[in-house]
Amino acid sequence: MSGDPVRLIVNALVSQPTLLQALRGVPSTRVIFEQLETVDYEKRVGTFWVESDDCDAFEAAMKTDPTVTDIRCLTTFSDQQLYRVKQVGEGQRRSVYPTLVDAGGVLQRMVGTHEGWEYQVAFPNYDGLTRFRDVCAEYDLQFTLLEKYEQAEYLDVISGSADSDIVADFGLTPVQRETLTKAVEEGYYAVPREIKLAELATQMEVSDQAVTERLRRAIVTFTTNAFLEPTSEA
Repeated sequence: MSGDPVRLIVNALVSQPTLLQALRGVPSTRVIFEQLETVDYEKRVGTFWVESDDCDAFEAAMKTDPTVTDIRCLTTFSDQQLYRVKQVGEGQRRSVYPTLVDAGGVLQRMVGTHEGWEYQVAFPNYDGLTRFRDVCAEYDLQFTLLEKYEQAEYLDVISGSADSDIVADFGLTPVQRETLTKAVEEGYYAVPREIKLAELATQMEVSDQAVTERLRRAIVTFTTNAFLEPTSEA
């Protein structure tokens, strides 16, 4: 990849089939992607952490999932297990990872749930996002854009060099601020709750999952910037 500065950060939910059958079979499970090794064109080996209320059930579900094989549990740490699998079948044929790499993208985060895979990718330009959408359409994968922002804007907020009105938003992106504000105004956090998640999503013209992810990110960002002490390098 070239040394050009990364400009665009994209968060998207994609119905990529790898492990999706297993995840839907044990919906309490969350898979955190760690590494993908491309041994050759016909072989990709993935490593990931599993968080689940029933890890045994998820391991059994993986064994019947046609998108992976050669399943190995490498280690267990607290309530997480680290697995290594070979990606096969539709999981390999409909993988978007090669396209992300070809577009100059850097995969920063990839998390799987029963809803699909959430990707956070840094692209050197907006063409990367276009290619991401296009390959999902080509492979007949549902693509939901959760967030996008330019890295320079994000770094300004983190470094404290942003304009005062942006800093006053505690690092929230415009989408995060809008979603959180809408949820409060419509009574989503009221007791009893005055609006359902599906209704909130309909008003905002996005999916239920998109609203959930935006709210989660907004709350984490707000809490981190408002209440947690920043860490300093020694």
